[in-house]
Amino acid sequence: MITEEEAKSIAIKETDYCYVIAQAWEAEPFNSICLERIFTKGGCEEIRMAWWKNGRQTMRPADIDAPGWGRLFSEALKEGVFLDSEKFGMLKSLLS
Repeated sequence: MITEEEAKSIAIKETDYCYVIAQAWEAEPFNSICLERIFTKGGCEEIRMAWWKNGRQTMRPADIDAPGWGRLFSEALKEGVFLDSEKFGMLKSLLS
Protein backbone atom coordinates (compact mmCIF):
# COMPACT_ATOMS: atom_id res chain seq x y z
CA MET A 1 0.00 0.00 0.00
CA ILE A 2 1.08 3.54 -0.64
CA THR A 3 0.52 6.81 1.16
CA GLU A 4 -1.53 9.69 -0.17
CA GLU A 5 1.66 11.69 -0.80
CA GLU A 6 3.11 8.82 -2.84
CA ALA A 7 -0.15 8.54 -4.79
CA LYS A 8 -0.05 12.27 -5.51
CA SER A 9 3.53 12.05 -6.78
CA ILE A 10 2.83 9.20 -9.24
CA ALA A 11 -0.72 10.15 -10.29
CA ILE A 12 -1.47 10.41 -14.00
CA LYS A 13 -4.54 12.49 -13.17
CA GLU A 14 -6.01 14.23 -10.14
CA THR A 15 -9.71 14.86 -9.51
CA ASP A 16 -11.56 16.45 -6.59
CA TYR A 17 -12.13 12.91 -5.28
CA CYS A 18 -8.95 10.97 -6.02
CA TYR A 19 -5.57 10.48 -7.65
CA VAL A 20 -5.67 8.19 -10.70
CA ILE A 21 -2.60 5.98 -10.56
CA ALA A 22 -3.19 3.70 -13.57
CA GLN A 23 -5.83 3.36 -16.31
CA ALA A 24 -6.73 0.76 -18.90
CA TRP A 25 -9.32 1.32 -21.63
CA GLU A 26 -11.56 -1.27 -23.28
CA ALA A 27 -11.56 0.72 -26.52
CA GLU A 28 -11.14 4.43 -27.28
CA PRO A 29 -9.86 6.45 -24.29
CA PHE A 30 -12.51 8.71 -22.75
CA ASN A 31 -15.20 7.08 -24.87
CA SER A 32 -15.39 3.53 -23.46
CA ILE A 33 -15.14 1.56 -20.23
CA CYS A 34 -11.97 1.71 -18.16
CA LEU A 35 -10.47 0.07 -15.11
CA GLU A 36 -8.50 2.38 -12.86
CA ARG A 37 -6.32 2.10 -9.78
CA ILE A 38 -7.14 5.16 -7.70
CA PHE A 39 -6.21 6.55 -4.31
CA THR A 40 -9.16 8.34 -2.73
CA LYS A 41 -8.23 11.57 -1.00
CA GLY A 42 -8.04 10.93 2.72
CA GLY A 43 -8.73 7.27 2.05
CA CYS A 44 -7.08 4.31 0.40
CA GLU A 45 -6.27 2.54 -2.87
CA GLU A 46 -9.20 1.17 -4.84
CA ILE A 47 -9.94 -0.39 -8.23
CA ARG A 48 -12.67 1.47 -10.10
CA MET A 49 -14.59 0.56 -13.22
CA ALA A 50 -15.84 3.65 -15.00
CA TRP A 51 -17.81 4.30 -18.16
CA TRP A 52 -16.87 7.32 -20.25
CA LYS A 53 -18.95 8.68 -23.11
CA ASN A 54 -17.91 11.61 -25.30
CA GLY A 55 -15.15 12.66 -22.89
CA ARG A 56 -17.34 12.63 -19.77
CA GLN A 57 -17.60 10.03 -17.04
CA THR A 58 -21.17 8.76 -16.78
CA MET A 59 -23.04 7.81 -13.64
CA ARG A 60 -24.80 4.88 -15.28
CA PRO A 61 -23.97 1.17 -15.10
CA ALA A 62 -21.05 0.04 -17.27
CA ASP A 63 -22.14 -2.91 -19.41
CA ILE A 64 -19.48 -4.85 -21.28
CA ASP A 65 -19.64 -8.07 -23.29
CA ALA A 66 -17.38 -11.03 -22.49
CA PRO A 67 -14.84 -10.40 -25.31
CA GLY A 68 -14.64 -6.73 -24.29
CA TRP A 69 -14.10 -7.72 -20.66
CA GLY A 70 -11.22 -9.98 -21.69
CA ARG A 71 -9.56 -7.15 -23.66
CA LEU A 72 -10.08 -4.67 -20.82
CA PHE A 73 -8.74 -7.06 -18.19
CA SER A 74 -5.68 -7.87 -20.30
CA GLU A 75 -4.99 -4.16 -20.84
CA ALA A 76 -5.42 -3.51 -17.09
CA LEU A 77 -2.77 -6.13 -16.34
CA LYS A 78 -0.35 -4.46 -18.80
CA GLU A 79 -1.05 -0.92 -17.55
CA GLY A 80 -0.41 -1.65 -13.87
CA VAL A 81 -3.96 -1.38 -12.58
CA PHE A 82 -3.37 -4.51 -10.46
CA LEU A 83 -0.46 -5.08 -8.07
CA ASP A 84 1.61 -8.26 -8.34
CA SER A 85 0.10 -9.54 -5.09
CA GLU A 86 -3.41 -9.01 -6.50
CA LYS A 87 -2.49 -10.83 -9.71
CA PHE A 88 -1.19 -13.76 -7.65
CA GLY A 89 -4.44 -13.84 -5.66
CA MET A 90 -6.48 -13.85 -8.88
CA LEU A 91 -4.35 -16.68 -10.28
CA LYS A 92 -4.81 -18.73 -7.12
CA SER A 93 -8.58 -18.22 -7.36
CA LEU A 94 -8.64 -19.29 -11.00
CA LEU A 95 -6.64 -22.45 -10.26
CA SER A 96 -8.75 -23.56 -7.28
